[in-house]
Amino acid sequence: MRLFGRNDSSLAAALIVATFILFREPLRYVMDAAHEFERQYHVDLVESLVVLGVVFAFHQFRKRQEAKSELKAAAAAANQSYLRAQELECLVGFSRALAMCTDFKGLHLAFSRYVPQFIHERDFWVLICHESCWDVLVRADVHPAQELEGIGERALRPRARGTADVAPVRVDDMMCFPMLVGARPAGVIIVREAPALTLDDRHALEAAAALSAVSIRNVQTLIETRDLSLRDGLTGCFNRAHALSTIDAELRRARRTAASLSLIMFDIDRFKSVNDEHGHLAGDRVLCEVGRCINEVLRSSDIKCRYGGDEFLLVLPDTVGKGALQVAESLRQQISRIVIEDGEASRAMTASLGVATSNGHGVDVLAFVASADRALYQAKDAGRNCVRCTDQSEPVSRPS
Repeated sequence: MRLFGRNDSSLAAALIVATFILFREPLRYVMDAAHEFERQYHVDLVESLVVLGVVFAFHQFRKRQEAKSELKAAAAAANQSYLRAQELECLVGFSRALAMCTDFKGLHLAFSRYVPQFIHERDFWVLICHESCWDVLVRADVHPAQELEGIGERALRPRARGTADVAPVRVDDMMCFPMLVGARPAGVIIVREAPALTLDDRHALEAAAALSAVSIRNVQTLIETRDLSLRDGLTGCFNRAHALSTIDAELRRARRTAASLSLIMFDIDRFKSVNDEHGHLAGDRVLCEVGRCINEVLRSSDIKCRYGGDEFLLVLPDTVGKGALQVAESLRQQISRIVIEDGEASRAMTASLGVATSNGHGVDVLAFVASADRALYQAKDAGRNCVRCTDQSEPVSRPS
């Protein structure tokens, strides 16, 4: 237990003075005895004792200061060890989270949970790159996507020659940490330096970027492999099984959010005669052109499926009936521009389209698809090359 603290120096000085006053007479007796000893033996006892006392006090003071310095150094080392242990624990958790990711949603959750522990409340963005296309995986604020992509391009520019340099790059007030697999870019972590990152923070983010690169590439490869097994090789559309599972998931989401969900089912008018009269290769070319038309008209968030043969099913999330009818009409017009050239003769293709819309309540997958199918047959009965909706009697377009 310490008798005096750091703020008790005045009390200590008062105690010393009081001690001298209290023991003034005994001290005078000691000093007289010391002077008598000096006269008798011809030595300078008092001065020697004073020098020894001063040197001893100075030596003890130095030892105490050195002990304090060693204690501070040990505390700083222990704190650094604790921080490194926390950082390592965070990196291990991040690595485990990445290892469990099978889609971009999982990657988003892993980055959103662990990267803030390395950057301490700074803003950050995560961009992923695949075949020169950029996607924003994690967004700190409403920074324009094009501006973020520009920062990513500038950060990866030094790696354009195929070098595997993973050193961070400063772009304006951003510090960018490239994620590379070999020499191929997988993405970049962008951190706004406000305040500036410490050296330890930078090292931690470099390690996080190195861990992330392979996981991002693995997820991209897994999704591509999964898509290849679910997609029709001729049109690039998903297959029937994927269509039904997607509709089921979207119906459940529509029930939760009270959002609208629309389906477009269509087929190519008199497609069998194309195969019979022009051959199956011509039919395949028509299907390829239809797939191209679908991609041109629909959004990237819409699901395009080849339901079977020349029949297609399109799933339009968050789309009301009027919007779905407009999409169907645009698609009808695009398909009507497809022409088969056979020698001197040519044949224009058309399609009949049916639309169904639901908010997810009171309908299951098969009933919903059947509703779109009924609208398709209404379009067939109306003379083909038109659009019909299950709850609308008037066609959007009339047969040409």
